Amino acid sequence: MDLNDAALKERALSYLTQDEIYSIGSMLGRDPNPFELNMFAAMWSEHISYKSSIKWLEEMPRKGAGVLVQAGDENAGVIDLGGGLACVVKMESHNHPVAVDPRQGAVGVGNIYRDLISMGAEPVGQLNILRFGNPIEKQVREMLNAVVGALGSYSNNFGVPVVGGEILFDESYRLNPLVNMMGVGIVKKDKLLRSVLGMSGQQVILLGKKISGRGVHGAGFASKALKHMGEGQMVPESQIADPAGGKILMDCLHEMNEAGLISGMQDVGAGGILCAAAEMASGGGKGVTLHIDRMPLLKPDLDALAILLSQTQEQMLLSVETESLEELGRIAKHWGLDCQSVGEVNTSERIQVFQGESLLGDLPVHLLVRGGGAPVYIRNMKARDKAIRSISAEEVPMPGNLKDIARRMISLPNIASRRCIYEQFDTMAGLTNLSLEYASDAGVVAVGDGGMALAMSVDGNSRYGRLEARKGAMIAVAEACRNIICSGGRPLALADCLNYGDPADPHVYHDFAESVKGIGEVCRSMGIPVVAGNVSFHNLTQNGNEQASVIPTPVIGMVGVLDSTEQLMTVNFKQKGDMIYLLGRSDNDISSSEYLSVVHLINESAAPRFDLDYEMKMQGILATLIRDGLVNSAHDVSLGGLFVTLVESALPGGLGFDVTSPAEIRGDAFLFGESQSRVVVSVSPEHETAFLDFMMESGLHFSALGHVTKEELRIDDVSFGFIADYARDFDKALEHLLAAEAG
Repeated sequence: MDLNDAALKERALSYLTQDEIYSIGSMLGRDPNPFELNMFAAMWSEHISYKSSIKWLEEMPRKGAGVLVQAGDENAGVIDLGGGLACVVKMESHNHPVAVDPRQGAVGVGNIYRDLISMGAEPVGQLNILRFGNPIEKQVREMLNAVVGALGSYSNNFGVPVVGGEILFDESYRLNPLVNMMGVGIVKKDKLLRSVLGMSGQQVILLGKKISGRGVHGAGFASKALKHMGEGQMVPESQIADPAGGKILMDCLHEMNEAGLISGMQDVGAGGILCAAAEMASGGGKGVTLHIDRMPLLKPDLDALAILLSQTQEQMLLSVETESLEELGRIAKHWGLDCQSVGEVNTSERIQVFQGESLLGDLPVHLLVRGGGAPVYIRNMKARDKAIRSISAEEVPMPGNLKDIARRMISLPNIASRRCIYEQFDTMAGLTNLSLEYASDAGVVAVGDGGMALAMSVDGNSRYGRLEARKGAMIAVAEACRNIICSGGRPLALADCLNYGDPADPHVYHDFAESVKGIGEVCRSMGIPVVAGNVSFHNLTQNGNEQASVIPTPVIGMVGVLDSTEQLMTVNFKQKGDMIYLLGRSDNDISSSEYLSVVHLINESAAPRFDLDYEMKMQGILATLIRDGLVNSAHDVSLGGLFVTLVESALPGGLGFDVTSPAEIRGDAFLFGESQSRVVVSVSPEHETAFLDFMMESGLHFSALGHVTKEELRIDDVSFGFIADYARDFDKALEHLLAAEAG
């Protein structure tokens, strides 16, 4: 390779600022050659270095009694479950690649599984969090169908159940769809691995697929705005996922780990072998020598930079003792995988890249990595110059027939059943999913042999944060936690995926910082550590002088535990005659509700009312009610309001309800407002006295709504129809919309 190649230098310069180039020269004490400059360009990308977000993320509460691996220390967080088991949590985005090629959704799934596997874990659950534009548009429907197909193609073939997720639509995602994923795995604590290079003299092993040369500078691509129709933009060649190969790789690695052959391991992802080797060297306080000519290639004509930065799928980088190579090779051969020594560990704390006898690059490891020489930016911030107004029902006209509005609400794209989507995913893989027959507010999977279960939830209503980023993020954390408790679980830890536009925009950066503060405030108050996360900036598309950017979209993933599967609580009403109660306060607030947006066409208002202390009190009381067996069902009030919660509780058993609204609250606000900290529970007649005694002593506001009926829905003595009619509308509305031919 010609180290003075002008094109090679220009490629690096397209991803670095002039200030960064000056800093590189100053820290090195010399000018880097073009190959080294490309190494910096990859490692200092926003996607890898987190240069615009790291200072804010460091303020998150990351420590906790059960935290074994903190956020930022590894590729995934780890929580102690007791009994010799640990839970590994990862959250990731794959936004830019999907916007260019929807099939890249499968690559994102593979990435998150390998991050779990690299810790020694076996994936046990996946949740997909998707955001798209208005599904009335044909291009949006085509995008959604392609992304869902790609996600399912990987998880289904890999054998990991999809146990939950969230799909929402907003015009801001039209050109910038968001594809976030949460993966959860289980590992024996004594088999937990770290992404570090081991002792000096160990071999650096590349295991898995041959290097494809695809995805070069993909991290830099993900750190820039998209250009409309790809005009004038260098787009990396699409990566190719292989779920069958990924499953073989996992099984092979588990056998190697059980045999005690692996000292450290990391997935080859963004930044390719360079990033994996540099981060492992940094983690272990070691140096590494890499040999380009030893690396197995899919195509013989790949240049050294493509080899080093390729984001080839289904690959791992391992640190292994020399005396273990023979046994390692035997196991790899048994599984049909390439296993090649591509470098050596040393004590130099430098990364050297050779091609034959030629030294292509020689850099101090710490200058490349986050927390070392990578830049850290605190950017300019400015609050959005928009009035933040809470909206009461009295401020908008009464829409008329509430029954007609109710039927319309239940069929809206953001509310209607996602059955047509989640049926494309394998929810039964491993036979551990406990939420198959009747749903819970969280996905629940059985783990271990002692009757324990994990509860997993994802939440993030971005409309709440459109004008109030901090409060919107706080609500997302509270709701994710609420869903765990509604399912009978105890919240353990949080992961997040923070999706925003250009961090150089003071308004965007302000929204981001406020969201991080909001997440941190709730987590500190609730004693929940943040163990994993991801930041995705530059979710915007440049079209000439115009920019289309996503609204602030913090997504929260929560993991909880059920000490026994007998604690599992579901959303469905169990029997006719059970009483229906509402925990929490209703009011006339309809701010940022789906109802306000769709019926009254008001898309910007304050977030719904939210009191953190009240939320925590309500959650504690609900947890006790479930633990003591005083309620038959529990379902939180969220998107769409109380009416949607009631219908979703009635649908699984084909039951109905008869409820009465309070006189002091207008009917539309009572049914469709989205005030927080509310949960609908059903109580059997034999437990009602104990329930009432407990609630009276608790001091929490609660109210009797009515009772469960056979099949009719009645509100204030008015028939709203029968559950079968709502079942048809709810189950089929989105399916029919996505199947439409014309846009």
